[in-house]
Amino acid sequence: MHLCARPAKNTIPESTWETVNKHQHHRTPGGSPKRSVDSPKSPKMRGSDLSPSFRRDQLLRSDPLPPISVTPYPLSTSTEMAMAMSSEAQALQERVKVLSDLVCELQKARDDNIPHMNSINALSEKIIGEEKLTISNRTKLKVMYEKAVSDAEKEVALVKKALNTVYQIRNIRHDLRIQAKNSGNKETIRRGALMKMLLNCAQTLPLWIGNPGEKPPPLCGAIPPEPNYVAKVNDMVACLVRGSEGEDNWILAEVVSYNTTTNKYEVDDIDEEQKERHTLSRRRVYPLPLMRANPEVNPEALYPKGSIVMALYPQTTCFYKAVINRLPTLATEEYEVLFEDPSYADGYSPPLMVAQRYVIQIKEVSKKK
Repeated sequence: MHLCARPAKNTIPESTWETVNKHQHHRTPGGSPKRSVDSPKSPKMRGSDLSPSFRRDQLLRSDPLPPISVTPYPLSTSTEMAMAMSSEAQALQERVKVLSDLVCELQKARDDNIPHMNSINALSEKIIGEEKLTISNRTKLKVMYEKAVSDAEKEVALVKKALNTVYQIRNIRHDLRIQAKNSGNKETIRRGALMKMLLNCAQTLPLWIGNPGEKPPPLCGAIPPEPNYVAKVNDMVACLVRGSEGEDNWILAEVVSYNTTTNKYEVDDIDEEQKERHTLSRRRVYPLPLMRANPEVNPEALYPKGSIVMALYPQTTCFYKAVINRLPTLATEEYEVLFEDPSYADGYSPPLMVAQRYVIQIKEVSKKK
C-alpha cells in the first residue's frame, strides 16, 4: 500500500486508537489547564485545606546518569556507518556529555532551592495562623519572593541551555542522515523506521520559549510563514504533486534546492520507496512549522477549534483536509482532528491525533501547473 493511501474504514491500526484514547482520558473538562496546587501559598489564603505545603516533583534518576541514546529510532545501515565514520560523530558525543552535565546541574539547582521555598511556606503558615501581616513579615516575604524569582530565572536559563543542546544533537543527527543519503548509498529506510522517524521529528521539534509579552514568530505552531519565505535545503515541506493517474495529492517531502530565477523547488518524496523527485512552483509547496507552540503560554499560536486545516493522516505520508476537534493543552500533546471521509455517515473520520508539526493551513491551489 502506498503511504498516501488512508487505511480503510475498519482497518485503522489498533495502536492509533490506543493513542486517541490515551489522550482523551488525560484531558481536563473543557480543555483548560488547571492551576497547580503545589505553588507557594499566599498569606491571604485561609484554612489549611486551601494552603497546601509547597512540593516539587523530583527528577528521579539513577546515579550516575544512564547513557543518553542518540538513536531513539532505527536508522538505516548507511546512516549508522556515517555516524561511526564522520567527524561529526565526535561532536555528537560531546553534545551528549554537555546535556548530561546540564541535567545534573539543573537537578542540583532544584534541590538547593527547595529549602528556600519551604521557608516561604513556613512564614506564610505563621502569618495565616496569626491572621496578621506585620510590616516586618511583609518585608521578609518580599525579600524571600525576590530571591525565589531569581532562583527560578536561573533554573529557566539552565532548562533553555539543555533544550538548545537537545536541538543541536537533533540537528547533527539530521545532518548525518543527509550525509549518508548524499554519499551515493541509496539504501531505503524501512517503512516502520520511517514512521518512527517522523514521529520523533514531531516530538523533538523545538518548543518556542519567548520572553514575557513576546509574540510567537512565523512558523511557530499555527503562525504562518512570511510572504516571501523560502524553505531551506533539507527542510520538510508539504507539496502538492500530481499522481500517475492525474490526481493531486499533498505529500510530505524534503527540499533539495530552490531556483531563485524560476521560483521553483526541487523536492524529494519523503517516502523513499517511491524514489520520486518533483519540480514545483512555490504555490505548490508549504513549509511545516519549525517550532512548537506552548498552549499554556501562547494559545494564540494554535488553530482554533473548528478550523479547517491540512493534517498528515496517521501512518501515511500524505496530508488531507481535516477539522480541529480539540486543541492540545500541554506542549507535549497533539491536536485531535476529524478527517473528511465520505465513507462515514457524517462525512468525517473518528477523532485522530496529529502533532503540531504536521498540521498546516488549508491551501487551495488552481489546477494550472
